[in-house]
Amino acid sequence: MGVGERAPGSEAEIVFELPVERGKVREFALAVAEDNPIHYYVEEARKRGLPDIVAPPTFTVTQMWQVSREERERRLGANLAYERVLHGEQEFFYQRLPVAGEVLTGRMRIASDISKQGRRGGVMRVVTYESVFTDASGAEVLRALYTLMELPPP
Repeated sequence: MGVGERAPGSEAEIVFELPVERGKVREFALAVAEDNPIHYYVEEARKRGLPDIVAPPTFTVTQMWQVSREERERRLGANLAYERVLHGEQEFFYQRLPVAGEVLTGRMRIASDISKQGRRGGVMRVVTYESVFTDASGAEVLRALYTLMELPPP
């Protein structure tokens, strides 16, 4: 299979649910050393006009528990050689922060898959996954981009 070709039978996107549970929001906020009380206390969130506590900005990286690397590879078919993969970058584009108690629907796809000449020789591959999260009404909450770089073989 050539660079950038998807495996036969692979899917264009993966649809999954991401529950935004109060306990998980608080655990994640603690893990990333977030000190804003709107991530911990319902009363504080409501004082600021929010319906409940809100998830910290990078909370949706927890999608890895909903869609594992193995499942992502099998279903989307990027066929990366993970022994040569580096995390390139991660970006988030928000309409609003996720609110505790809702269940977001995520749609993950390969947004781009490009190959370019590496600086030290060989071809480097850059694959960007896009996950769009919507709420129960179908409104977009946020879009997340996750870029991986596959280095040339030694």
